[in-house]
Amino acid sequence: MKPPSLRPSSLRFRPERLPLWLLLLALSTLFLFSFDKGYFYRPGQDDWNTAKNLTIAENLSPDHHFRLFLMRRQGSDGVSTYGMYSRFPVGGYTLIKLAILPFGSDLSARILAARMLMLLLFSAAALLAFHSLARIISHRWIALAATLAAFSSYYMLFYGDIVSNEMSMELFAAMLVFHGMVVFVQEGRFRQ
Repeated sequence: MKPPSLRPSSLRFRPERLPLWLLLLALSTLFLFSFDKGYFYRPGQDDWNTAKNLTIAENLSPDHHFRLFLMRRQGSDGVSTYGMYSRFPVGGYTLIKLAILPFGSDLSARILAARMLMLLLFSAAALLAFHSLARIISHRWIALAATLAAFSSYYMLFYGDIVSNEMSMELFAAMLVFHGMVVFVQEGRFRQ
């Protein structure tokens, strides 16, 4: 008689989950390579976009009525004027602000925390794309190949960790809505 296993059934190796584990391994390399630098901007990275979005997130506060602005100038008469930047919703900047808030004035840690948030959203979008494709085509290996091909393109990897409320956040939102539509069409569920 075989002794009972101490491991829960959810932790046992299942071959059908291997593509998911390989995708998680591929996505984890993005995080590992982000720490393997003595500096936090790669040559050629969009420094202006990262600096602009960190500044907007930093200035987001109730003191300024949650208005988005890039700069503040104080004139000789003591009156402040602001360089407003009100083209985007406040939600993305709020997430960036929450990610950088615990690091005080340590600029390197703030940049790294914001980049990790972007990579987390990028990775979550890839996972949602994989699950959606696996549901649509019912073949996990093809879903893995398609997801890796789509999410390893030059532009996806270049913009994947740039601190912005556009690329990674919009990609995650689009994949979340798409996955919700797939689940609704297949199962008629509104909740997941």
